[in-house]
Amino acid sequence: MRTLLIMLLLCAFTTASSQIVVTHFNAPWNNHNKADWVGELRGCEITYVDISASPLICKRNKIKTVPTIIIFHNGKEVKRFHGGIGFRVRKATQEQLQDVVNSLQPYPPASKRPIMFQP
Repeated sequence: MRTLLIMLLLCAFTTASSQIVVTHFNAPWNNHNKADWVGELRGCEITYVDISASPLICKRNKIKTVPTIIIFHNGKEVKRFHGGIGFRVRKATQEQLQDVVNSLQPYPPASKRPIMFQP
């Protein structure tokens, strides 16, 4: 019974995190402004869109500047971050994105100590 409960909890956490998608729009010619740290975000799926190879996706999402990072929840845009000076301040911008992702989670952010399940 406990094993079943643990499996259900793990499935719920996996499903919940897959509903949050962080999409990084950029171009190869703009790699000096690329937000490499986006891959370090937790609790979400990460996607990258090369604007030069995907003009229809960019048009549909109204991308005007690069880099642009959009956070989607259940397929709807929740927050948009545009390129500029803010992307050069890595820690502040990464923390801002992580705060938005954490606020969309159906459960509180994980603590630094692992949760221990005992039989």
